[in-house]
Amino acid sequence: MSEMLFCYCCRVHHPKDQMRLFPTKLGKRWRCIRSIEAAACERLERDAFGRRQTEINREEARHMAERLSLLRHEQVT
Repeated sequence: MSEMLFCYCCRVHHPKDQMRLFPTKLGKRWRCIRSIEAAACERLERDAFGRRQTEINREEARHMAERLSLLRHEQVT
């Protein structure tokens, strides 16, 4: 199984071969190729990518909250 790294931009783990070290003010951080390419696009495309990624992150957070709620409920009963 390939090593997974966390993309600080889209906040998702990706296989290492899909990641690049990207310079930031705080130093180099791992960022996925998909987010790097999206940032190089026109503003409308870049904004659309951001909205899609935000929706993906919200949905993942909602699923995680549901799973945690179920686990807590199972522990109580």
